Amino acid sequence: MPPERYTKQIFQFQEVFGEEPNERSEAAWTKLIPMGKGWVNVTTDVELPYMPGLDRSLPEQKALLSVFHQLHCLYMTRSGFFAARDGKIETVNSTHLSHCWDYLRQSIMCAGDTSLEWKPENDIGSTGWGYQHTCKDYTALYIFAEQHRSTDKKVIHS
Repeated sequence: MPPERYTKQIFQFQEVFGEEPNERSEAAWTKLIPMGKGWVNVTTDVELPYMPGLDRSLPEQKALLSVFHQLHCLYMTRSGFFAARDGKIETVNSTHLSHCWDYLRQSIMCAGDTSLEWKPENDIGSTGWGYQHTCKDYTALYIFAEQHRSTDKKVIHS
């Protein structure tokens, strides 16, 4: 099972993730995904709670760690935005994006980050930057996914 370790993180703006698609930004997004794209082999002989979709009659099953599915969906919405902005709407898979928006909505609500973001005195809202959050240890999840990967693929887009 994936590790349940936590770490304190202060969110800071990293402009590369909001840049137009270019060599630097694509490399940054791809680096977020481990070898195997987050798909892992899970042996069913380990003690697993009841999980819909788990076929205990099989000795091993493939499973995708949700965090990597979520990052894939975020990347796809980014790609869709830039494609639409650049007049390439025919390249946008609207069914996939619709899935991603609802999947991300549910994922954000599930995670329910309750960190407090203080309102600056002369501002109307919060940028979210500079505030501490308690996060799952992403590095530990990344390492787990690579160590238990079911494939050697390393892409974020498909």
